[in-house]
Amino acid sequence: MRALLLLFGTALLFAQTPVRVLTADELKDMVDAKARFFFVDVREPKELEELGTLRGFVNIPLGQVAERLSEIPKDQPILPACNRGVRASEAASILLKNGYNVIGAVGMLEWRDKGYPLVYPRGKKIHSPAR
Repeated sequence: MRALLLLFGTALLFAQTPVRVLTADELKDMVDAKARFFFVDVREPKELEELGTLRGFVNIPLGQVAERLSEIPKDQPILPACNRGVRASEAASILLKNGYNVIGAVGMLEWRDKGYPLVYPRGKKIHSPAR
């Protein structure tokens, strides 16, 4: 019983509040308002080529986020994206642990389903500059 309490206490100590996944409409409002944020798409490059992404994106696949933190500015709010928000939430956790201001996570499939504008980076290295 004592070990179980210790394990539970340790889990609570390291637990982190999950990042909220924004809706496509919330992201659209931010884009329309010209809100300042760094949009990092954590999907694989092939997914961006096939499914599209947001103009102004930077592509850092989830498996590379921890090694490429130097490419993500600390002086801007960060918004990670993926298809449904799961990988983006994982990226957000990594970023939060490293002192970044993460404003949420977003799933781009809903954005696409609503017919909002996308860019399709084809046949080139996917690494666009921040806004």
